[in-house]
Amino acid sequence: MPTKYLFLLLFLVGFTACDDEQILPSLEDAPVPTELSLDIIMDADNPGDASITPGGRGVTLFSIDFGDGSPAEDMVIGESANHSYTVGSYTVTLTATGINGQTATLTEAITINVLPPRNLVLNISGTPGNTLSINVSATADNADGFHAYFGDVTDEMPTLFQEGETLSHVYAAEGDYDVRVVALSEGMETSLEATETVSVSNGDNAVVLPLNFENTTLDFAWGGFGGAGASVVDNPDVAEGNMSARVVELNKSSGSEVWAGSFLELEGPVDFSASSKIFINVWSPRAGIPVILKLEDAVDADINVEVNAITTMANGWHQLEFDFSGAGDLTIPYEKVVIFFDFGTAGMDENFYFDDISLDPDGSGGGGGGGDEIAFPLDFQNTGISYVFGNFGGAGAEVIDNPDANGLNTSSRVVALTKNSASQVWAGVFIDLDNPIDFSGGQTMKLKVWSPVANAPIMLKLENPDNADDFLEIMVPTTGANQWEELTYDFSGIEAFPNIKRVVLFGNFGTAGTGETYYFDDIRRE
Repeated sequence: MPTKYLFLLLFLVGFTACDDEQILPSLEDAPVPTELSLDIIMDADNPGDASITPGGRGVTLFSIDFGDGSPAEDMVIGESANHSYTVGSYTVTLTATGINGQTATLTEAITINVLPPRNLVLNISGTPGNTLSINVSATADNADGFHAYFGDVTDEMPTLFQEGETLSHVYAAEGDYDVRVVALSEGMETSLEATETVSVSNGDNAVVLPLNFENTTLDFAWGGFGGAGASVVDNPDVAEGNMSARVVELNKSSGSEVWAGSFLELEGPVDFSASSKIFINVWSPRAGIPVILKLEDAVDADINVEVNAITTMANGWHQLEFDFSGAGDLTIPYEKVVIFFDFGTAGMDENFYFDDISLDPDGSGGGGGGGDEIAFPLDFQNTGISYVFGNFGGAGAEVIDNPDANGLNTSSRVVALTKNSASQVWAGVFIDLDNPIDFSGGQTMKLKVWSPVANAPIMLKLENPDNADDFLEIMVPTTGANQWEELTYDFSGIEAFPNIKRVVLFGNFGTAGTGETYYFDDIRRE
């Protein structure tokens, strides 16, 4: 029997146990409970959670109907009920029972306008193409937005964002940072928050595409499975097809599985924004064997895409193309590279070699694992390279920190081209690549530009530094101002000129300089 009813029973028994001659009060004359009250306190941090405490005189039992269809709750004097409401208006009814069973009631209306945020989930991923950048998003039930703290500034002011929105943040230096996200209720921070430590690194010191294995300071930790193993070794066949000093050797040991292969964990996702093709330089002891390139999610291997290619020669370096355009969703951040040689055939203790894994058929670039060549694509992220620009007509250029790391370009380093006051209308700058551009795979050029004025003619010129008559130049106007945009240049016919390795840039061609600055980044061929 519940104690609250046992108390009432003992009270009645006490009366009957008294001396028969003692005059007992009549229960029928006991007063109805009076001075009823409901003390309802709403939790400030969790506005749908209520603490309800009843009060009154002459009461032996309370019963509270919360008004939301849930079961009523019984209690005695001194007890409180805790109850959670959803958004809405409710009538709380208190029923008080006296010693003789007579009852009295009291009602009180409450309104819940907002619910506390619950079930906060924080999502952090790397930004494709920039190993110093992260993307942050979050979800939570009942949240009125979020505040993000990236952990790299003293007395940091929060950045507001909404569910369904992704924030991009670029760190100025590599390191470990505590990213904190706080859920908001009616625009105010709540006690519901999540923190995750992220590690970012300079692209020159990170294992990301493009990969050519020349950087001896990086740990290219290839793992193997099915009886295969791989490691970085000296190039066993330094020849015209591959003059690189270091390559990857994959050995399929005798009797290894038909699906034996090797994998490498990247430190940043593959960026398919500029191209859906990946190129690999390979060396095989036999021609006509299948090579599979597979990309996997770093956490869930069931999330993956893969493409097959066939070697075309034996005992010589040649490039294979893996077209992922129809392989699946390329917006997923794939951070694991898996490669299989002679897929479908058991191992025969053969060595296969590969190098220059890149989204550009030139196999070059400024990304992690790359060498120190000035080559396409030019993204200016390699701090080990001295990007020296020549200038003419009163202009000048240098590589600086991105002054507007937002929107289309969150890169950390870009080129600033300044047309000094009274500089010539044709003032510009140029940079020479270490090797001629290979136009066999396409003659379209793209670059990102930030202009202080709209409709500014941006001229891109490609030329032979040894013969000024060998060149093509194209002018494309900007469409906006004070924001990054991407321009496209069709250089059809440029492949007819030899030794094209000078890139010339003009900002607002045709207008004399006034001291304004134009910014350029991600110059590449498609």
